[in-house]
Amino acid sequence: MYHVIHQLKERNFDRPITKSEAAVLDYLEENIRKVPNQTVVKVAQESYTSQASINRACKLMGFKGFSELKYAIKEDLNMIDSKTNRHIRDTEYFLSKVNFNHSNELIKRIYSKRNKILLFGLGASNVSAQYMTRQLLYLGIPAIIVSELQMLKRFNDYSILILSNSGETQRCLQIIKEAKNLNMEILSITKKDSSVMSKSDCSFYHDVPVDKMEGISREQQLHIILMINEVINQLKTNYFPKY
Repeated sequence: MYHVIHQLKERNFDRPITKSEAAVLDYLEENIRKVPNQTVVKVAQESYTSQASINRACKLMGFKGFSELKYAIKEDLNMIDSKTNRHIRDTEYFLSKVNFNHSNELIKRIYSKRNKILLFGLGASNVSAQYMTRQLLYLGIPAIIVSELQMLKRFNDYSILILSNSGETQRCLQIIKEAKNLNMEILSITKKDSSVMSKSDCSFYHDVPVDKMEGISREQQLHIILMINEVINQLKTNYFPKY
């Protein structure tokens, strides 16, 4: 796992960070490849902070000082530059952000409603929903993808499974609101502590942060696919061994 890069992305520290520390972290994240060749004075100048702020930021991330931080960044960059290593590390990272034991209740509910499951997802999550629908059909579990609120009224005795990476998509929340009005059971595969999770009767969740590149949010789906595979594999093992 990366020593610095994931910390800069997530920023889940034991205490609130100050404005000057945030400025240092922003600079490190935006200039990660330059930092190993810079002095602490140079970083202070370019980040408009002080050496003291940089040292505090280093300790916040678990390093004794700037030299130790630079060494850790070099190790991270070496991992990134090795394509095979990078993909392995990224996959390991995603796996570490999913508690697969939390899939058990969702799997039981899907099986108990195996003739009455709707799925909903938007964007990249819609692709994942289509993948999951096919996998359920292979097991003989009828599954239907819905795309509009009006469709729910024809299936008010069904359960609905929401796939949402962020758990904050407004269309997903609208679907949930309409489903609740119809007294439908709401299941989800989504982000921990999100709005979708809080409004679901049962949720299989992850804790992967939003991936940003040059200010553009990229909806990463690898962990969602891994979670879907866990659900399908457990259904096969526990309820459909002949498959």
